[in-house]
Amino acid sequence: MKTSTWTKAIVAIVSASVFATACSSGDDGGTGQAADVSGAQAVADQYETAPTNLVLDTPLSKAPAEGKYVISIETPQPISSAKNDAIQQAADLLGWRYQRILMGTDAEAAPKAFDQAIALKPDAIHFSGTPVSMLKKQIDAADAAGIAVIADSVGDEPIPGLISTSLDGTAQVQEWGKMVASQVVADSEGDANVAVITITDYPILNVYTDAFTAQMKALCPDCKVELVNQQVTDLGTKTPQSIVSTLQRDPDINYVVFSFGDLVLGVDAALRAAGLQDQVTFAGQTPTPDNLKALKDGDNSVWVGFPVQILGWRVLDMLARHFNGDDLAPADAAFLPTQLLNSDNIDSAVLDEDTGYYVGVADYQDQFKALWLK
Repeated sequence: MKTSTWTKAIVAIVSASVFATACSSGDDGGTGQAADVSGAQAVADQYETAPTNLVLDTPLSKAPAEGKYVISIETPQPISSAKNDAIQQAADLLGWRYQRILMGTDAEAAPKAFDQAIALKPDAIHFSGTPVSMLKKQIDAADAAGIAVIADSVGDEPIPGLISTSLDGTAQVQEWGKMVASQVVADSEGDANVAVITITDYPILNVYTDAFTAQMKALCPDCKVELVNQQVTDLGTKTPQSIVSTLQRDPDINYVVFSFGDLVLGVDAALRAAGLQDQVTFAGQTPTPDNLKALKDGDNSVWVGFPVQILGWRVLDMLARHFNGDDLAPADAAFLPTQLLNSDNIDSAVLDEDTGYYVGVADYQDQFKALWLK
């Protein structure tokens, strides 16, 4: 997909969605307004084709200097590890030293890991998911020490000392929410009763669920959307039974939408045990390899392709631009390449042969080398 085509798709998706007030609980009151199924299908159709480029097409002003030292604060989710594996590959290409610090799940885990990273005196620190407000003290300390800080997958604007929050940021995630909602409205022909499974402690997931809900209300005023909140420690333990209880309480629910794919862990088995496996269709963002394998095996689900490896390389691309003194605006404005994955196109989607994660652009490494003048 050419960048101009991608831009047109973004314009179309925005014009197709007039944001309503996000609703986090089911609304039984019908409005009598017909669902815009054709409009929803038109939006969804634009994202079924696989991307062919990185979207970002502005090269660096010069090849990055070697020898930089970068540390990532790694969250417990498997997708974080996969992203950082990709950062390691990009660092090796650039001749940079790369290290990751694993954080726990307690309330002070992120600040403690960040303090540990600062003590190692790197050139840059990268974190994801954690609200910026929780790390302001650490970001200030890093800034005072001359350490660049970059974040991805946060729903916050940059503060002094934080060079960018655009990667998998608010604008990108809002588009993913709209894309999935449009597909749900189209597939259900305007008859969707949705349970949205999420963890509200992560602000970026709230961006997704708010955008999804608003798009649902804009395209299908009489569709129902219910938010079902979980805790990080519920994944694979309490979450499956929470979803079973939600479906038993409301047998009319026909879609379960996940704010990230790891929330599905253990859900299939729990639904089968309760005899509910045929009641709902799954949909969501950031699918895991297991989510995509299930789709390949015939599961009738819908996922937004999340190019985790490309996101990892984009982190180092942003840092390389920063160290070069280049303008970050082109990289901040460029979304990640993506597509809506369903039973019609999953067999042709570009997936990583080793990990099973969505890649989208098969030659992404060569395209980064061209941008980096390597």
